[in-house]
Amino acid sequence: MNILFFLTPKSEVDFVYDDASLFKAMQIFDRHNFFALPLINKKGRYVGTITTSDLLGCIKENFDLSVKESADFPVRNVKRIREYKPVNGGITTMEEIVTVALDQNFVPVVDDDYNFIGIITRKSIMNWMNDRYHIEHPDVKDLFEQ
Repeated sequence: MNILFFLTPKSEVDFVYDDASLFKAMQIFDRHNFFALPLINKKGRYVGTITTSDLLGCIKENFDLSVKESADFPVRNVKRIREYKPVNGGITTMEEIVTVALDQNFVPVVDDDYNFIGIITRKSIMNWMNDRYHIEHPDVKDLFEQ
């Protein structure tokens, strides 16, 4: 199965450049209400994934909770709590993606040169599994009427 069928392309993904300021990253998180965002460099290569927990820990550790100072702090210097593993869009199987997605909100997808090309969301994986295995979902109302 071609995993690119599940890809949300880079042009439709919110991400943070690794030279963006900590303040800019906070604005992006605030505007979109995401928990995690891909981190890429100016060459388009995937660097990692940054989370709100990473930002909060960095502010606490480096700025004594001063948001003003964060405007000059590049987000590439934020220590990330965990690594979000990317997959290669050309050679990864859907089974491998499901395994990676168990521990991640989304799966970053890179090409052979490690350029970021998009993400695969858990939602698209769950929909694929639902279609493939014909999983029946009980009506939520029925759950509360018992």
